[in-house]
Amino acid sequence: MKISKKRLVEIISEECAMAQEPQMPEMDNEGEFAKRQLHDMEQYSRELAEMLTDTTQLESWVQAKLTKAADYLKTVKHYVEYGMEEGAYDQVEPEMGQETVDLDDMSGPEAFGMGHEASNLEPIEIDDSEMIKIARK
Repeated sequence: MKISKKRLVEIISEECAMAQEPQMPEMDNEGEFAKRQLHDMEQYSRELAEMLTDTTQLESWVQAKLTKAADYLKTVKHYVEYGMEEGAYDQVEPEMGQETVDLDDMSGPEAFGMGHEASNLEPIEIDDSEMIKIARK
C-alpha cells in the first residue's frame, strides 16, 4: 500500500490532535461535598442531642434510623481510613508530562521525507502513552 507524504502528515496530525484530548475525567469536588454533608450531620447531631434527655422515649423506627446512620458513618470512616493508609485517596493526582514534537529536529533522512513539509505545521504536544499507541499501529 502506498501513501503520499502529504496524507501521512495529515494522519500524524490527526492522531496527535486526538492525543491532546483529555484522557482522564476532570476531578470533581467530592471531598468538598462530603465535608459539607459531615458538617450538616454534626450540626443536626448536636441539636438532636440537646433535644433528648436520658429518659426520652423514641419510637422504634426513629431508633432504627439512628442505628443505621451511626453504622453507615462508622463504615465510611473505616473505609476511607483504610484507603488513605493504602494511598487510594491521594489529595493530588499528578498530571502526565507533555512533550512538544518539533518536526524540524526529527532524525533520519528528513524524517522520512516529512521534515520540511511538516515543519510548517504548528508544534503538537502528545504524552508518552499516546506516542506508544501511535508507534504500535
